[in-house]
Amino acid sequence: MALLPTDASNVSRGLMHIFVMLFGIGAWVAINGVWVELPILVDALPEKWGLPSYLVILIQVANLGPLVVTVMQGFFPEYYHRNVLIYIMLALGTVACLLLIFVWDITVVIGGEPHSLPFFSLFLVLAFVDCTSSVTFMPYVRRFQYVFLTTYFIGEGLSGFLPSIIALAQGASEAYCVNVTVVNETANTTSYKIETRYSDPRFSAEIFFLCLFLMMVLCSIAFSVLNHSQLAKRFVQGGSKFQDVAKSTSTEMSSLGDDGKGDYTGAPSLSDVDDNEEEGVEILTPLDRNDYIYFYSLVTWISCIANGVMPSVASYSALPYGQLPYHFSASLGAMANPVACFIALFLPVHSHVLVGVITAITTGFASYLMLLAVQSPCPVLVGSDWGAAVMVISQFLFVFTTSYAKVSIGQILRERGSDNSLVWYGAFTQLGSLVGGLTMFPLVNVYYFFQSGDPCITTC
Repeated sequence: MALLPTDASNVSRGLMHIFVMLFGIGAWVAINGVWVELPILVDALPEKWGLPSYLVILIQVANLGPLVVTVMQGFFPEYYHRNVLIYIMLALGTVACLLLIFVWDITVVIGGEPHSLPFFSLFLVLAFVDCTSSVTFMPYVRRFQYVFLTTYFIGEGLSGFLPSIIALAQGASEAYCVNVTVVNETANTTSYKIETRYSDPRFSAEIFFLCLFLMMVLCSIAFSVLNHSQLAKRFVQGGSKFQDVAKSTSTEMSSLGDDGKGDYTGAPSLSDVDDNEEEGVEILTPLDRNDYIYFYSLVTWISCIANGVMPSVASYSALPYGQLPYHFSASLGAMANPVACFIALFLPVHSHVLVGVITAITTGFASYLMLLAVQSPCPVLVGSDWGAAVMVISQFLFVFTTSYAKVSIGQILRERGSDNSLVWYGAFTQLGSLVGGLTMFPLVNVYYFFQSGDPCITTC
């Protein structure tokens, strides 16, 4: 087949990057979108400050999706059709975002208390779609040339960045205090109390959810292009350096043998190595047993604190400083993800030690934010602009270092891991998230370890 002219080739590659990026946006745009909208939702829904912990536990329930997919791919590959599953997921996510526009604020009385059942039900669907994308979207992108994996990660980061831009444009609802007179005609008494009320943002939550719906539509279109167009087929890899995914999930597990060096049936032969050395091509050493244990342990820990622990207490660490700081911490924190992915594109980390150092740094920021949540509603420097600024910066850097570490590990696994490395990467990501979410939910909603406050009543 004749080579494309240089200009046409560049245009084709540019379009391919755009479609892969749009596909990546759909991976987590729904969950990230709801998350940056929490400063608005916490004021409107009856769960109040405890709302984030409910959402985290729903995400953990949705982790059954990737578990089922991983089992099917590993043990029943003849029944697993990834492309069909992705189409179903995108359809469910698109419809759920559409329905949110109309029913997000409807409540149902359960046990004498109002609960946001319609909102939770649709969020569960969105969580299933986004969690399952970890073990379907990334492996799908692996069929294309390596550079598009980083593009996918950037798109995945934009799934937080774009909703954050919309949320910043929407603004935060400001709390204000109102003196209310309560007249009891039966007892012929009059009492007075102060109530906290909230102003309206620039545009409603319905408009915000409409934007999420449109982004899901674009993601669905992008996947159709990647799956069927001649443009995408030009960038499919000619072959895999390891065994085909459908053959067995035991490729990676066999590399975790007793010798610790791995049985890399798909590794280059000695003659291939000699040819590559003559051509000056860098030979990447396959990961061994200890490498897999190290990287998957880091992924599990990072996911535990980033996807399970800290999101559950986000309102408790931020809301004591006010609605606006909470709004900025949620929006700017989501923006930190694509920033980290973009930097990783030009400054990839291949060092085992450096990845560990970044993980230690993110743990430090998580510890500070947890301290604020434990001290709620009167954390350190509450009522001070400095306290609010430090909280917002810590949240941004926490998400930044978390994302940088995860992208770096993903790149290492893509370059030096087996065919199923990224599948297991996604599985351990969800495992860590599950452990974190299940640990925090009873602490927040059963034992009430964290205390909420009221801007018009709480005094520190």
